[in-house]
Amino acid sequence: MSTENVNDEKLPSYNETQVVSDHDPPRYNATANPSESVSLATMEGAAPPTYDSLFGKIKEAKREHGTGFQFFKSVATILSAAIGGIACIALAAVLLAIPVVQLYYGVNKKDDCAINSKIPLYLIVSGASGVAAIVLQVLSCMCSDENGESKCALLTHIQSLLNLFNFAWFICGNVWVYKVHGEVVYDDTASEFFCDKTAYLLAFWCITAAYIMLGAMCLLGILLCMCMVCFGS
Repeated sequence: MSTENVNDEKLPSYNETQVVSDHDPPRYNATANPSESVSLATMEGAAPPTYDSLFGKIKEAKREHGTGFQFFKSVATILSAAIGGIACIALAAVLLAIPVVQLYYGVNKKDDCAINSKIPLYLIVSGASGVAAIVLQVLSCMCSDENGESKCALLTHIQSLLNLFNFAWFICGNVWVYKVHGEVVYDDTASEFFCDKTAYLLAFWCITAAYIMLGAMCLLGILLCMCMVCFGS
């Protein structure tokens, strides 16, 4: 090759070579794992996940309903939704034992309470209505949406009527059981004051336990309101 041909070739100028060096060198993250850098950039630009806490929902219920009956009803609904349908069914299965025992002893001891034959009747009706209430509650849990609201209006009305009946029947049981508390006899079957010990004590303690639970719920509600007043704003 002649020197003349070599000199005729156009050599790249300084500016053309400089263009290549003007680009920034690739970052290590981009060269090491391009997909990872894209995902990191996406995560940096995305908003952090948001969620409603249980305490926040209770505060919202207090803001909407104050501290009246509707507030406690909303709190019960929120807690029921937080516990979940499976836990609700499991709790109902445990509570089902009480009305079943009432029904069993009421039927078997219906002729063994001379002092007041309505005490075994109280156990029978209370047990049957208790079973029905728990079954309806399980169905309500299965038919509820994510907010704990029942999607079956008819089921809600039936539960309300049954709860009203149970309350009235509970008052009747109070009169029948507590009225003879100091006169009942367990040993002498021929006495007019006789009543089967198991049947009477079952009725007595079921009613008394209801008052204990009511007092515990009231105390829990007071403590909850105090915590919201002290720590919530």
